[in-house]
Amino acid sequence: MLFADVIGHAPLKKKLLNNLKSGKISHAQLFLGQTGFGSLALALAYAQYVNCANPGDTDSCGVCDSCHKMMRLEYADLHFSFPVISKKAGSKPVSADYMEEWRKAVTENPYMDYAQWMQTIEAENKQGNITAEECRDIIKKLSLKPMYSGHKILIIWLPEYMGKEGNILLKTLEEPSENTLILLVAENEENILQTILSRTQLQRISHLGIDDLQDALINRIDPDVDKCGRIAHLADGNYNTALRLYAAEENNYTEEFMHWMRACFKPDMGAVTKWVDTMAGTGRENQKNFLLYSIGVLRECLLMNQGVGSLNHLLESEKDFVTRFSSFIGPLNVTELNESFSTAHYHVERNAHPKILFFNLSLSVNELLQRYKKRA
Repeated sequence: MLFADVIGHAPLKKKLLNNLKSGKISHAQLFLGQTGFGSLALALAYAQYVNCANPGDTDSCGVCDSCHKMMRLEYADLHFSFPVISKKAGSKPVSADYMEEWRKAVTENPYMDYAQWMQTIEAENKQGNITAEECRDIIKKLSLKPMYSGHKILIIWLPEYMGKEGNILLKTLEEPSENTLILLVAENEENILQTILSRTQLQRISHLGIDDLQDALINRIDPDVDKCGRIAHLADGNYNTALRLYAAEENNYTEEFMHWMRACFKPDMGAVTKWVDTMAGTGRENQKNFLLYSIGVLRECLLMNQGVGSLNHLLESEKDFVTRFSSFIGPLNVTELNESFSTAHYHVERNAHPKILFFNLSLSVNELLQRYKKRA
């Protein structure tokens, strides 16, 4: 992956390149930030630059044999470790079991999150982990002689899923073989073993700027400036979230949300039940996107009530509804509504029964909207 293909982060890219040019390459580095901020994308671009045959001032060449293989994630001295589940009962899972799925998923979206990866490997309710067997496999791979003259590179994606088994890697992290580079890509610093943190050089990955997100959406997804600007505003600096919100716009969630809120507000339990049955049949990814869209509408309603001028971030189809609906959103209920939608999103990711989940959510929405009903 080229640095040019990584959204935003110009200062961090410059810092990483300056460190490489000055020879200040720490053999174990931790890229810490939400996956949607671009932590894995940056690690991939960094790894490609390190082994590029003809690196430029700001990027790898993108045309040498090393770059071609790195972009396909097929470079022999590039290794990956990531959370997996057992393919067969009683087996000891390792990343190599899922390398084909991993290459495809990362190539399609290097900003993907843990839940999307678990869905890719059809984990259902199983917890993905980086096991002790995987840690031993890492040591074995890094002990082999390199196939090429550059660096052997290991990228550990989400090491917080390694647990105490990560202590197996401490000696490798502290004293790796010559020309070995280990890049850890993590989201949650608190869930990483302190013994591992103390052996890595930290690179914090911050959220993406609204302008960078908007430009990425315009150039990669849709030339509609207004739509992409609004989505960039709602995505909280997370490109993966922006992709989900874009999918929500394409699926016309505005009408869906309006119909649901009206049914909840009355309440019209027949309409609610019918809506729940329809939503339950749309599939998990659509349900997650819809809930993200709903959270975004709540934010716009609250900003409107506070006179922040959020109409600039609404589609024409939403303005009238949000203007009226915002009368029922405020300090008395917005926090609980947001938590209800976020909790529902969490449980959808974990395969909760959709009819039960959305019916209970509808009851909660009704209760919370009633707090403002008499004021309308």
